[in-house]
Order: sequence, then C-alpha cells, then structure tokens
Amino acid sequence: MATQSERTETTRKALIDAGRVLFAERGYADVPVADIAALAQVTTGALYHQFGSKEELFRAVYAELVGRVGARILEERQTGGDPTLLGDCEAYIAACADPAFNRITIDGPAVVGWDQILDEAQSMIEVSLKDAHARGELADAPTAPLARMLAAALKEAAVTIAKADGSRAARKAARDSSRWLISGLVVSRTGGTSRARS
Repeated sequence: MATQSERTETTRKALIDAGRVLFAERGYADVPVADIAALAQVTTGALYHQFGSKEELFRAVYAELVGRVGARILEERQTGGDPTLLGDCEAYIAACADPAFNRITIDGPAVVGWDQILDEAQSMIEVSLKDAHARGELADAPTAPLARMLAAALKEAAVTIAKADGSRAARKAARDSSRWLISGLVVSRTGGTSRARS
C-alpha cells in the first residue's frame, strides 16, 4: 500500500504532467483548473491542496522545464566532446525548439515574472561561466552580472523562437546571434577575444 507521501508525490506529478500538456496546447489563460484536474484524474480540490492556485502549478511546470533544459545541457556536455561556453548556450537554444517549452516560454514572463525567470536562467549560466573560466576559455569577469545579461539575452532568444511558431529561420537567427554574442567573451588561443563566423 502506498504511503501518504507517495500518494502526494503521485498527485503532484499527475498535475504537473497535465498542466504541461494543457499549457503547451492552449496557453496559460485558456486552461481552466477543472480541465487540468480532469486530465490528471484528480479533483480540483486536490489541485488547490497541492499548489494553491493555477499560477503556482504553472510555476512548478515552468521549473520542471528549466530543470529539463539544464539536464539536456549536461547531457550535451557529456556526449559532445570537450565542453565549451558556446556549446552550452547552443544546447539551450536547441532546447527552445521543443514545442511545449516554446508555448510555456511565451507565457512565462507574464505568469512567473521576468525577474524570477532570469534568476533561474542566471543560476544555470553562472555554472557555465565558472566552468569556462576554469578551463581558461573565459577571462576574468564579474560572473553574476555577466550571467544575468546572458540570461536576459538567451531568454529573449527563447521567446523569439517560441513566437515564430517553429520557424527554422528564427532558430537559426537566434543561434547565430547567440554565437556572435558569446564568441566575443571567449579568449582565443592568442590571448584576445575571438569572433565565431556564421
């Protein structure tokens, strides 16, 4: 027999899974709480008990997606040869091509708030910047403010891709722009910064 803790976790997972599906299909504003509960096969009361509101459920869905992006970047590092700062950023841009991530990214700033979105992205980017510095790929720089600026740029790229409805041209433009931006930070083998060619 499942424990109370296990039942709670099962309910939360079902609600997050249902929320991710419906928010991705319709957008936050067009998803009633009753529809989420029905898809999760729980009562609306269970949703409110677990999350308190639809907004809090969306925040949980968004946090899960951010975690998946972080996991994808780590996987790319492990399977893609020598890790680079540019590789980390390109893995993030590639993750933005996921349709669920796209739709939820559009709603993210309005529901979650731009500052919280940047806080989460900044944490992920700081790790990449510190690793790049340790590899000698990045000169000394104020890591936290630089991570914040890169977070804003990459999140804006994600929103641009999302609003382009899967356009390959939009993904390429975002990728090329991020490459140009990041390559200006990378230390070349001759000691200066380098610029990647598109």
